[in-house]
Amino acid sequence: MAGSAGSHAWIIDGAAFFSGASRTEQQSEGAWLAQRVDEVLRATARDETPLSEVAATLEVAVARDYAALGDGQPERVGGEGPSAVLGLLRLSAAGQSCRIEGVVIGDVSIIIRDGQRMERWTDPSAGPFEARTIAAAGTGLRRDGEPMSAPALAQIHENRRFLNQPDGYWAVHPGLSWRGGLRSFVATVSSTATVLLASDGFMRLVDVLKRYDEAGLMQAVVSDGAAALVAELRRLESGDPRTERFNRVKIHDDATALVVTPDLPAAGFIQQ
Repeated sequence: MAGSAGSHAWIIDGAAFFSGASRTEQQSEGAWLAQRVDEVLRATARDETPLSEVAATLEVAVARDYAALGDGQPERVGGEGPSAVLGLLRLSAAGQSCRIEGVVIGDVSIIIRDGQRMERWTDPSAGPFEARTIAAAGTGLRRDGEPMSAPALAQIHENRRFLNQPDGYWAVHPGLSWRGGLRSFVATVSSTATVLLASDGFMRLVDVLKRYDEAGLMQAVVSDGAAALVAELRRLESGDPRTERFNRVKIHDDATALVVTPDLPAAGFIQQ
């Protein structure tokens, strides 16, 4: 999910890996968490609210609301349950320029293009664990139509034991404290800057499929729009159904992108 409200913009990518039955009936627990994060941000991310306060409110709210779903499967251990990676921005006026503050947890990316200047904000903590999963995926046969191989799925469950641990990787989780894993960024940009908030599935165009570099991706986003790039992504993925050309765990992954530009008079974001 992605959205904006006033001076804030965000992107959320949810997931759920666990044993036993889901605690939610109408949607997956990962979808439930992403939706709940979106709802809390829309209610909390006011213009005057610092990102640290928004994150604190979010951590308390998702823990409380998940607990209200019931005990579910008490045998879950080692980081099992729903999680979500998150990128959150706050814009403020700085004279004739704009100040953008950001926090990121997990493998979402925020790319800022301002003239010839490019910055990419992300959290690389999941990188070594993703590499282990990709290596495991290469050891097992993937059947046609299978989202991932059995060895890859087993490695994902192993990785989850390291979720929100000092030597592990980080994500929003309703049962594990996560604010210590937030990475903070700040930039001063002009009112003509373009900002892309993207899930790792969308960033496959750069990181996995090598279709663009970051500058080329931003140019394509501006000229063609994010929807056209998602369509191109799906064509490239579908042309490699056994992941033989492009090394990846899943054939397709959630691909979400939000493009915003500063609205300097209002000190807010405009969605493109």
